[in-house]
Amino acid sequence: MRYLITLLLVAACSFTFAQRASYFDPAQAYNRLLIEKNNGSFTRVGNFKVVGTSFLYGQKNKGDMYAIGETGNGVLVSYDTYSQIVYFFPSGSPDVSLAKEPSMLDSFTIRKNLEVNLEEDIHFVYGPLIGAKDKNYYQLIARGNKVSLYKRYTAELGMVTTNYIQTELRQFNILVDYYYTDSTGKDPKKLKISPKTIAKEFAPIKDIAKFINADYLTEFRERELVRIVGEVNRESAGDGRREAGDGRREAGDGRGEEEEFAITEFKIIT
Repeated sequence: MRYLITLLLVAACSFTFAQRASYFDPAQAYNRLLIEKNNGSFTRVGNFKVVGTSFLYGQKNKGDMYAIGETGNGVLVSYDTYSQIVYFFPSGSPDVSLAKEPSMLDSFTIRKNLEVNLEEDIHFVYGPLIGAKDKNYYQLIARGNKVSLYKRYTAELGMVTTNYIQTELRQFNILVDYYYTDSTGKDPKKLKISPKTIAKEFAPIKDIAKFINADYLTEFRERELVRIVGEVNRESAGDGRREAGDGRREAGDGRGEEEEFAITEFKIIT
């Protein structure tokens, strides 16, 4: 009996740790909070009742959007990671949304909102503009003279593990993947998050194995990835901080100088 109790305690602790580790991204944590605090509301997707949200940090966050011949500054933005549709609400019309299908926007920004755990402005660019073959939006995380880091959000319908009675019930799972581009101009390449694979990935550019902190990569994933990319971009003759910076501040408002597309208000960084 004592042995069984011990096993159950170990299993419970392991499950708790796995839960904490799996929600390293604040957008995932925000969605998880909505699922746990669900008051019976749901979204209908096909035959399923779905709890949680596929909207990144919820709906109607203040932001900016940029398209060919069209700019919206200080508008309300809702980014649906399930459909990759971006909705925006023109100034003065909070109840009337305009849907922008993938490819209709070159880029958009969601501004800092501490109420939803968003601690800084985040900037997205349409994938094909940085060489991606899918029609997703990519968040610019860090840029450098050799390597730039992006994050891609998608969503899927998952089983609700706390409810096995309602077979039609599902939950939105927010998925996070990291990609990088380099000076070769090839398609963004997905990063497998482990010290060994990251070191191998960047080995042709620079030997960074000794700079990777495995614990930080688990507990502070994005911060550690930004630091790693900064190290890859660092010039051996100097400290390279001017180019790499902390990645985020260098990204600014997404208006770069390297490559301009057919719009006047926004310049894409590649």
